[in-house]
Amino acid sequence: MFRTKQAPVPVFTIQPLEPPKPSWWQAHRHQVLASAALVGGFVLGQHSTDNPAPTAPPAHTTPADTTTTP
Repeated sequence: MFRTKQAPVPVFTIQPLEPPKPSWWQAHRHQVLASAALVGGFVLGQHSTDNPAPTAPPAHTTPADTTTTP
């Protein structure tokens, strides 16, 4: 029983490259946008009730007098 000769094994193997690290913006954009939305909402909320719309005075404060005769 003779053994067959095996193919030579490569000295090194090609391994996949690591994905590139994300930029600062890609890593933190959700935090930046969430902070901007919170600040924007706060500013809009603060300015929405400073000066309420003036209300017109009522046209009549007492009921009409029905006892007068023409």
